[in-house]
Amino acid sequence: MTQFSQMIEGIKSMPDFSAKNSILTVILNSLQNKKAKFSPEDKKELADFAFSEVKALLSLIPTVKTYKEKDDIFCYEDSLLGIVMLTHASPDQIPESHMNDIRALVELVSKERFVENAVNEIFEEKKNEKLYVERLICAVSPLTDEYQRAQVFNGLLHYQDQIDDLPADSKQVLADHVASEISRFIREPLNSETVNSLEIACDVAKFFISDTVIALLYDALKLGRSNINFYAVGTLLKAGAAIPDEVIVSLANDLEYADMTYAVLKEHGREAAFPAELANPEYLAKSDLVHWLTYPTELGRQPDQIEYLGKVKKKEEYYIFRYTSDSDCLDDDLKGVWLIGWSNPEGGTFSNFDRYADFEQKTMEKTLKNIRKKLL
Repeated sequence: MTQFSQMIEGIKSMPDFSAKNSILTVILNSLQNKKAKFSPEDKKELADFAFSEVKALLSLIPTVKTYKEKDDIFCYEDSLLGIVMLTHASPDQIPESHMNDIRALVELVSKERFVENAVNEIFEEKKNEKLYVERLICAVSPLTDEYQRAQVFNGLLHYQDQIDDLPADSKQVLADHVASEISRFIREPLNSETVNSLEIACDVAKFFISDTVIALLYDALKLGRSNINFYAVGTLLKAGAAIPDEVIVSLANDLEYADMTYAVLKEHGREAAFPAELANPEYLAKSDLVHWLTYPTELGRQPDQIEYLGKVKKKEEYYIFRYTSDSDCLDDDLKGVWLIGWSNPEGGTFSNFDRYADFEQKTMEKTLKNIRKKLL
């Protein structure tokens, strides 16, 4: 047994490729640490595991139905290839049979990721003439998988610094596509996939502002969904357009989006539009923590209860909270129990899911000092 045996067995037992990749990333980081020492046995076990997984993915990928599932597998594949490279001094050391599997997998993934490849070609290879952009849109138009279609939006966000460098006619093709997609989402019944795509489209729209886009964003606001409204508001603010008061009030009262809404309003000199009774540090800190907790790697949703305990200072100010949740991301013994979290304006918002009872003292002042000393 090597130092990685237990982790490898853990990866094998997991059905979720995102979770598999999380553990594999830890192993990758260990291998990249120049101070760490690994025996030949360590490297051989990792390499053999990676080779077996590569072969398995060759058979698995064609059977997977949704592109979201495939995308998780593609990230896992990237990490597997990283393991192979870090466990061999050079590609020449990789047995030919395994190298053939690797080539086949890379080719298969490349064919599957044709949308991402087309976006990369436009921006990285500077093939940004109208012809290439039209080819991208033609490739996307027949797709029925919304997650795969949205890779155009994700690509535009990734290359956002280069959008203004596009030829005018190429940029117009993309602008027409973004407007067309927003219009389609608004007209059709929304589901979880189209809601996420519309959210990204409202964000991407800030690079293609026009009267048509602004009118569509106002229609999107009528859907009354906070995630869509937040990004639509951001684009409308960039366009210098008016924001309906009721939309700002709704976002301000949604703990997941209140702090970010205040920040984007302030960025555009419009913070006075935020409800004055909610524009206080404690409420905005609570919102900041709640938004952090909604990440899939944390609770994956808003806490069921959350209470402000007080403020402490340790170089910087921290707003301390306790909260409860029945999220499936928590171990059973932590569900429904008061847990500790904190918000820091400088980006130090976090929670280790520590039990509040383990730090509680006779007074709140002493409780906060204990939390400051042991957790911050």
